[in-house]
Amino acid sequence: MNLASELYEQAFRAAEDGVAAETRLESEQAIALFEQAIRIFSRLAIVESKEKRRLLEDQITDFRVRIVNLKAKDVVPQAIQQQVDVVTPLSEAERLEEEAKRSDEEKKGPVKIVLDAYMQAADSYMTILHEATMPEDVLQQIKDKVEGIIDRVTQLKKDDELELLMEEELIDEMESFVDEAPPAPVKEAVLHAPVQLRSPTNMPRQVHTYEENEDAKFTSEELDVLRRSSIINGRLFQPWIVTDGYERFDVNEHFIDPDGFLSMSPQQMEKLDKWVRPTGYGTGKPVMIAAISPYCIVQDVVTDCSFVASLCITAAYEQRFQKKLITKIIYPQDEHGNPLVNPGGKYFVKLWANGVPRKVVVDDCLPLGYNGVLLCSCTTTPNELWVSIIEKAYLKVNGGYDFPGSNSGIDLFALTGWIPESLSFVDSTASSSDVIWQRLISAYNFGDCLITIATGDMSSESAKLVGLVPSHAYAVLNVVETSSGVRLLQVKNPWNRKRWKGPYSLDDTQNWTPALQRELGFDLALARQAKDDGLFWIDFRSVQKHFNALFLNWNPELFKHRYTIHKHWPVEVGPTNDTYNLGYNPQYLLTIPNAQNHTKACSIWILLSRHVTSVETPEAVQQFLTLHVYKQDKRVYYPNFAFARGTYSNNPHNLTCLDINLTEGESTSFILVMSQYEKLTSLDYTISVFSTEEPFEFKEAPAPPPHSYTMHDQWSALTAGGCPKYGTFLNNPQYQVVVTEALPRLLITLEAPVQYPINLRLIRDGQRVGTVSKKTLVAQSGEYRPGFCYIETQDLAPGEYTLVPSTFEPYYVGSFVLTLASTIPKFHVYTLPPEGHGMQQLDLSGKWNTAAGTAVGCSNFGRYLLNPQYLVHIEEPTHAFFRLRSTATPCPSINISVYECGPSGQLRDGAICNPTAAFMTSGGAAYTNSASGARTKLTPLTAGFYLVIPSTYEPTQADFDLISYSDIPLKVTRLR
Repeated sequence: MNLASELYEQAFRAAEDGVAAETRLESEQAIALFEQAIRIFSRLAIVESKEKRRLLEDQITDFRVRIVNLKAKDVVPQAIQQQVDVVTPLSEAERLEEEAKRSDEEKKGPVKIVLDAYMQAADSYMTILHEATMPEDVLQQIKDKVEGIIDRVTQLKKDDELELLMEEELIDEMESFVDEAPPAPVKEAVLHAPVQLRSPTNMPRQVHTYEENEDAKFTSEELDVLRRSSIINGRLFQPWIVTDGYERFDVNEHFIDPDGFLSMSPQQMEKLDKWVRPTGYGTGKPVMIAAISPYCIVQDVVTDCSFVASLCITAAYEQRFQKKLITKIIYPQDEHGNPLVNPGGKYFVKLWANGVPRKVVVDDCLPLGYNGVLLCSCTTTPNELWVSIIEKAYLKVNGGYDFPGSNSGIDLFALTGWIPESLSFVDSTASSSDVIWQRLISAYNFGDCLITIATGDMSSESAKLVGLVPSHAYAVLNVVETSSGVRLLQVKNPWNRKRWKGPYSLDDTQNWTPALQRELGFDLALARQAKDDGLFWIDFRSVQKHFNALFLNWNPELFKHRYTIHKHWPVEVGPTNDTYNLGYNPQYLLTIPNAQNHTKACSIWILLSRHVTSVETPEAVQQFLTLHVYKQDKRVYYPNFAFARGTYSNNPHNLTCLDINLTEGESTSFILVMSQYEKLTSLDYTISVFSTEEPFEFKEAPAPPPHSYTMHDQWSALTAGGCPKYGTFLNNPQYQVVVTEALPRLLITLEAPVQYPINLRLIRDGQRVGTVSKKTLVAQSGEYRPGFCYIETQDLAPGEYTLVPSTFEPYYVGSFVLTLASTIPKFHVYTLPPEGHGMQQLDLSGKWNTAAGTAVGCSNFGRYLLNPQYLVHIEEPTHAFFRLRSTATPCPSINISVYECGPSGQLRDGAICNPTAAFMTSGGAAYTNSASGARTKLTPLTAGFYLVIPSTYEPTQADFDLISYSDIPLKVTRLR
C-alpha cells in the first residue's frame, strides 16, 4: 500500500471512529478524531485534482461544523476503552509468506515483485529466529520455512531472464540460520583493519518503494541513454545498484580520489592554503553527524547558496519528523543506516542525476584556507563531516567547487529524488496567492514537501535596505498561519548571517506583540541579543514582493502509481523549429484504462528531466524544453488545441500537473508531446509519470504507418498555381493515387518552406482537376498552414484518386516533400502530366455579348441556342476534351456542352438542346463558378460534325477562353 492509500485509510478510519464517538456522546474523543481526519484530508488535497479537492474540502467543512457543535455541547467525555487486535510476529510472518505464495501462483507482476515479497517474509522469520526464548520445535519449523523460501527464490532466479540485482548477502544470511551458524556481530570502524563498515543484517526492506526502479530492467535504448549520460563534466558516475550499499570499505587505504582534487575559482584559489583530511584541521575527533540540524549549517567561500539552502531544509525535515532523508545518502553506514566516519577516507554518496540515482565516490580531503578555516560548507560543530562530504560529492558531479550554482529545486531533486516544482511570484494574483499559500501550509504540516525560496536581481541599495541578498536561495523552515490570520514563514539564509529587515524582522517591535510571540514560542528580546545567524521570520506578503521564485519538492510516495522511461532525441530528427509541425517530436500515449467504468477525477503529474552532462553557463547553447498535452490517442502534428500547454524553460526539470475529470464515455487518452524552442543539439531525457489513484498505461505514441512512399517535387513558374480561387489551380503538381485494396489508415504529409501557406486535397477522380466540389472531395488538410500540413484517412476504399498540393497564392516557387504512408502496401502513386499533355491544343476566345444577343444564360431562359456556338469538324476518329474559362471577376457560373450536328451546325430533328442531353458536357451538366473553369471529360469522337456551346447560368456579359485538346488537329469554325 502506498503512502496516499494509507493516508486515505487513516482518514476514513478516524472519521468513522469520530462519528461513533459522537454517537456515544464522547465529545473529546470525537473532536480529536475529527481533527485527525481534517489534518489528513488537508494533506491529501494538495496533490489531488480540483474536483476531488472540492470533495475533500466539503468533507473538511463538515468535520469542522461537527467540532463546533461538539464544543458547544460541552459534554464531559467518558472513558474510552479501545480494543486492539494482537498480531504476533509469527502470524505476521506467515501472512507475508502466504501473500508471496499467492503472488507467485497467480503470476502477479514481474518476478522482481514476487522475489521481494518472499524476501520480506524471510526478513520477518529471521527476526523471530533472533529470539532465544522461542521453543525449539517452533524455531525448527521457522528454519524449515526459511529453507523453503531459499529454494523457491533460487529457482525463481534461475528461471528469471530479467537479470535482476539480487541481494546475495541476504540469501547467505538466511542460509546461515538454516545451518545454525551464529550470526556475525556488527562491526565498528577501527584503524589498521580492513572491515566491512555496513552489514546487511536486519536491514529494513520494503516492497514497491520509489527507489526500486533502480533495479528495473532497461531497454537497450535506455541503457545507451544512461551509459551516455553517465559521463558528467568529464567524470564517470555509474547508476547506483543495490550492491553499492553493501560495499566493503578498507579503513587502512588512505583513499585519494583518482579523479583528482576538484577545481576552484581564482577567487577561491587566492584563499586556498592546502587540502587536508579531517584529522588535519580542528581539534576534535572527526564525527559524521554530531546532531542533524538546519541551524548549524554554514556556507563559506563556495558559492552554492541554493545547495546549502537545500541541505538546511533536508536537515530540518529529519530533525522535525525523525525520518532519514539526507543522511541516508552517505556511505558507509552502520546496521541502522546511520553514516559512519571511514578512517580510510573513502565515501559513496547517492545522488540523483540524469534520470537515476548514481554513485559518487569522494575522498575526505577538504580545502583549507590560510586562516585555518574550511573553504567549503560545513557545520558549526568542529570536525562534523556530513555537510562537507555531501557538498563535495554534489560539486564533483557539477564540475568542481567553482560551480556557478543552480536553484534549490534542482539541488533537492539531486539530494532526495523528490519531485521538483517551481512557482513564480512575479505574475501572481490574489487568488493564485491563496492557492499557493494553502499548498505551502498543508505540505509543510505533513512533511510531504521541501520548501525553498529565491530572490531575483535587485540593486545593492535595495538589498541592503531590506536585508536580503540578490539572486540568493533561502530555506523555509516553518510555515504558520496564526490565530489572527497572519501568514508567516521562518526562513534561513545559508550564509548563517544577514537577516531580513522588513515586517516581522527583529527590528519590527510593532508587529511582534506579546500574544504573537507566545503563539510562536518566539522571544524577540532574546533573539535581538543573539548573534546574527541568518534566521528570521517574514510575512507571506513580503515574500511575494521581494522574492521571485518558490521551489517545492514533493515526496513521490504520495503517488500510488509511477512509471519512468529514459530516451534520446537526435538533433537531425525533425525541423529546428517545431512551431508548425510536431509530428517528428517524441510523443507518448498516456491512457487511463479504468476510467470508462465510472465518473471521477484524478491527478497526474509528469516530470520531464533533461540530462545535463556539462556545466551550463550563460554563454553556452541553451536548451529550452517543455511538454505539451493533447486529449487524443493519435499522433499530434498541429500544435493547436492543447489540453495543457507547457512553458519553455532551460531548467533541466519541467513538471506538468494535470487535473483530469474522468467522465464515462469520454476519451481518457492523452498524447504527451516534447517540444524544444529551437532544436540545436541532440539530448537525452527522462520522463516520470505519477498518479494519485488511477493506474495508467504509458507507451510511445502511434508511429506513422510503416509502408511509405516519398516524393521530392517543386512548384515551378508554370506549376505554382495557388488555391482553387485562381484559374491556375489546375496547373499545380497533381498525382494519381491508385488504391488496390481498402487502406485501414492512410497518412499523407506535405512539407515546404515555412513561409509558404500550403494545403493538401484528396479528390475522387484520378485525373487532373481544376475544381473541387464537396461531392468529389474525400479529405483535405484544412486551412492553409505555414510549411506543413497533413491528411489522415480511415478505411479508404479501392479506386483512383487525385492528390493536389498547393500554395495559397500562385507563383510561390519552391520545393516540397510529399509522403504517403499506409498500414498495408496496397497503393500506387503516379505523377499526373499537365492538362492536355501530348495532345493537340487549340486556343479560342469569345464573349457573351448583351448587345449582340449572345448573353442569354442557360436553357431555363428559353434562348439557349443564342449563346456563342462553334462548329467542330473531325475527319477521323480521335479523343478530345474541352475547357471553358471565364476571364471575368468574379467568375460567373458556366458550362460547356457538345452536341452532334450536321455540316452547317444544325441539330438533328427532335434533338433536345440542353446540357443534360448533350453528347459531352462539363460537370455532369452542372454549372460552376470555379476560377479554373468548366471541362468536359476525355471522350472518343467519331468522324463528323459537333456543335460546341459555352453558356452562363444567368444572362451575363463576359469574355471567355475556350481550349480544345485532341489527338489530331481539329477544324473549328465560329458560328455566332
